[in-house]
Amino acid sequence: MKFLPLLLIGFIISTSLSAQNEKNQIQVERMQISWEHKEGQIAFTASAPDDGWVALGFNTKNNIVNSNLVMIGVTEDGVQAEDFYVVSAGNPKPVKSLGSKSQIKNYHGWEKQGRTTITFSLPVESTDDYHLDLKKGDKIWLICAYSMEDDFGHHSRMRRHVEITL
Repeated sequence: MKFLPLLLIGFIISTSLSAQNEKNQIQVERMQISWEHKEGQIAFTASAPDDGWVALGFNTKNNIVNSNLVMIGVTEDGVQAEDFYVVSAGNPKPVKSLGSKSQIKNYHGWEKQGRTTITFSLPVESTDDYHLDLKKGDKIWLICAYSMEDDFGHHSRMRRHVEITL
């Protein structure tokens, strides 16, 4: 009987920790996206059925304008990542050119059997007007896109906006 309270406390702690690191997943057409909150960061994984760049954008409205857009491509030279802010339709600007800093951390990417998969992290608290707070439980519009080319100037092959709860 002495072990029962310890077992109960252990169960409560492990349930609490697993709830904090709960992984969320969605599929948007043939693109698969997942995210997980970890220690002040939110980690994303996205996979698309092509060999070009993959992008995720974040906005409070169902609009590409005023979105923070993370684009990652896998080339022969390695993995390229850019943190954009969309100032107008068809006009994404690197946040660095707007006087800010990229908030993309821990980015990786690979191509296998005609699919590109990327991973990256962002802070959950924004530090400027070009990024969003991405706190657990917040509702945002997630912009999901991919291209058949690695050049970030190349137009997307697919782009959809979906409302999610982080």
